[in-house]
Amino acid sequence: MEEVIILIISIAAGMATYIVSNILKRGAVIASAIITLVSGLMLPYFFPLMGGVLATAAACSSYAGMISVENALNLLEMAVISLMTGILFIAARSAYAGIGGRLGTIAAISCFAWLGFKKVFVGIDE
Repeated sequence: MEEVIILIISIAAGMATYIVSNILKRGAVIASAIITLVSGLMLPYFFPLMGGVLATAAACSSYAGMISVENALNLLEMAVISLMTGILFIAARSAYAGIGGRLGTIAAISCFAWLGFKKVFVGIDE
């Protein structure tokens, strides 16, 4: 059940960041900062036992949500990227704990995997 909640939070955070950044035109850094701050304040309050993990997952997905609108054309694509980010977060949760760069690396891998998928299977050529 914990993994399902992580995936839901990951999708919501990634899509929220994408909306603030690309649709509301507030910029990627501000969007990620807002989502990370709100997640860090609210999730530990509503989920006392696992709020820290959820806030970390939300931050990770917010980094993926910083993708440009040219690379993720719509919210559906962002939802898929966020889902991949959540899956990778769960898989790598215990790996390199406390080592910097893990969350950004997970987000980058998710974005690059989506771009590769589109290029290979959809035939979108950059």
